[in-house]
Amino acid sequence: MKINYKLSNVIFEKGSVILAGAGPGSLEQVTLKVYAAISMADIIIYDSLVNKNILKNSNKSAVKIFGGKTKNKRACSQSEINEWMVYHAKKNKKVLRLKGGDPSFFSRGSQEIEYLKKNKIKYKIFSGITSSQPAIKKTNISFFNHNNVCNFITGHRRIKNNSISLDLEKIVGNKGRIIIYMGISQIKKISSDLIDLGIDCKTKVFIVSNASMPSERVFESSLYEVEKTINQNNILPPSIIVIY
Repeated sequence: MKINYKLSNVIFEKGSVILAGAGPGSLEQVTLKVYAAISMADIIIYDSLVNKNILKNSNKSAVKIFGGKTKNKRACSQSEINEWMVYHAKKNKKVLRLKGGDPSFFSRGSQEIEYLKKNKIKYKIFSGITSSQPAIKKTNISFFNHNNVCNFITGHRRIKNNSISLDLEKIVGNKGRIIIYMGISQIKKISSDLIDLGIDCKTKVFIVSNASMPSERVFESSLYEVEKTINQNNILPPSIIVIY
C-alpha cells in the first residue's frame, strides 16, 4: 500500500506552540510530522537529549534556544522554558518545544501544557518514539513478562526535591517487568529497595545506553550487581534499565 503523506499537510500556526518528541536519538526514528515542524518553526526550544543534527533541518532564520541539562548543570529552569514559550507565541511566532523521546512520557509536558492553557496559547502535541522501544528490542525480550504486566518508572528526582517518589511496594506487588527511565543516578537506592521488598537479588537486569544511536551499548547484570556494573563500565545517561 502506497502511503500518500505530504509534509505540507502539517499545519503550524503563528502564535502557537508545538510540543514534539524527537525520538530516542537516531534521526531514522524521528516522525515525519516532527521533521516538518522543525523546518517550519521560528523558535526552537530543545532539550539535551535531542540529536543536534536534526536541527540542521530547521529554517536558517530560526532561533534555537537550549533548554536542557548537561551532566549536573541545568541551563535554565522549567519556569523560564514556560515563559519563553508564551513570550514568543505572543510575538506571533511558531514555537517548537522539542524534547527527546516522547513529550508526554516522563517529561514535563503536562506542566508546559497547563502553562500554555493558563496563558491562552494554542498548542499541539506531536508524539515521538520513546527510548524504551528501541532499548527493549536489544534485550530480546518483550515489554510484558509471563504475568502480562509492565511497569514504567522514572528514577529522576522530583522538582525541588532531593529524592524520588516511587511506591515500589505496589510495583513489586503486581509482579510485572520493570523498565526504568533516568535511573542511573538512583539505581543504588532503587535496587536495594526492590531487594528489601522481596525481589530476588539474582534477578536479571539489562542496561541499554544510548538506545538507537551508533554509540549504543547493552550490558547484562543482576539486581544485586547492577550498581557495580554501571560504575565499572562508566555507564552514563541516557540509559534504560530493564529488570527482567
